[in-house]
Amino acid sequence: MLVTALGATFAYRGVRTALETEFESRLERIVRRAASQIAPADIRDPAVRSTESASYTALQTLIVDSARVTLVDAREREEIEGLPSVLDSLARPAFDRAFAGHAAVSTPYLRDHSVRRAAVAPIGDEHGHALAVVAIEAEAAYLGALADLRHTLLLIALVSLLAITVLAALFIRVAASTARLERRLSRAENLAAMGRLTATLAHEIKNPLAVIRGSAERLGKLEPEARRMSDYVVEEADRLAKTVSRYLEFARGGVADGEAGDPIEALDQTLNLLDGEFRDRHVTVARSAVEAPAGRGSPRVALDRDSLKQVYLNLILNALEAMPDGGTLTVAAGEHAGKIEVALTDTGAGIPEETLRRIGSPFFTTKARGSGLGLFLTRRLVQSAGGELEIRSEVGRGTTCVVRWPRRKGGAAK
Repeated sequence: MLVTALGATFAYRGVRTALETEFESRLERIVRRAASQIAPADIRDPAVRSTESASYTALQTLIVDSARVTLVDAREREEIEGLPSVLDSLARPAFDRAFAGHAAVSTPYLRDHSVRRAAVAPIGDEHGHALAVVAIEAEAAYLGALADLRHTLLLIALVSLLAITVLAALFIRVAASTARLERRLSRAENLAAMGRLTATLAHEIKNPLAVIRGSAERLGKLEPEARRMSDYVVEEADRLAKTVSRYLEFARGGVADGEAGDPIEALDQTLNLLDGEFRDRHVTVARSAVEAPAGRGSPRVALDRDSLKQVYLNLILNALEAMPDGGTLTVAAGEHAGKIEVALTDTGAGIPEETLRRIGSPFFTTKARGSGLGLFLTRRLVQSAGGELEIRSEVGRGTTCVVRWPRRKGGAAK
């Protein structure tokens, strides 16, 4: 834009200089020719102005003597003869230079509602002294052409500015699209790396789990207390094995296995499991009663019980971390428009809007030691069952996580 403006300025100045130079040169040639045709005798006897007078018939111009008084006005304006010349005040520098013996062209001046310039040339005697000067006027018509040129260059500059602005906007848009694409590629690479890592971990964890489960079954053959503890170990080992398998499915791009679960029952079990954690963190749980719609039985969704518990566990633990000094966790559940809706609301500090837009992206976390995968995998679990996870937050008032589960077709336990 700066180059365009400078180019237009230089072009205008160049044209103006050329037009002014050409105008001044032509005006000066005319006044010099006029001055050369006037003899000193014509100046000494200005009364001789008949049609036969060479100074009258050849010039048809204006003669001003050294006292700046009009001697001859050959333009049929005899009323100004014998009075000070008007041009002496309008073009004084040019007159001064002409009486010093040099032809000169004045700067533009306004006269009779038009912009004019005057050319002045000396009429000298045999000793080279200026007896009088010849002055001619001409309208500075080139100024109109300059005005048109100025408007044209301004229009060109504006069009160029608009074009540059459009190109800049397109460039910024392309740069933004490129940045988004790079972020997506980076996220895809991270997910691919996570998939490879998950596959490796699944392979490495499954074998020790099999040994742990087998040992627990053997312990169960001993005393009753050992049997009870071994049942816990077997149950948790099985749950861990399912979790590993589920994450392995995510790494391979799989979805839920289609096993049905009760989202309300899984919520109750998760809350009971964390009862001791609530007490330790001084968190009060406010639970609303949930009743299934009449004649439809308990709801079922396309996600198994362990996966449902994993979803609620991640969301509740996040809520507990948002309330390090204690608070209230409000749990509400119900059915709206054919969907089972579960809402978890904490009284924590809330999440800023800028952070809220990025939360749930893989590897994005606000925790010092977090991986940024918990909420991402939680959202994927919900989506694999056809559900949706909505997070609303207000700084200073807390955060609400709403999970909406569509009922599984034919999925109702009587």
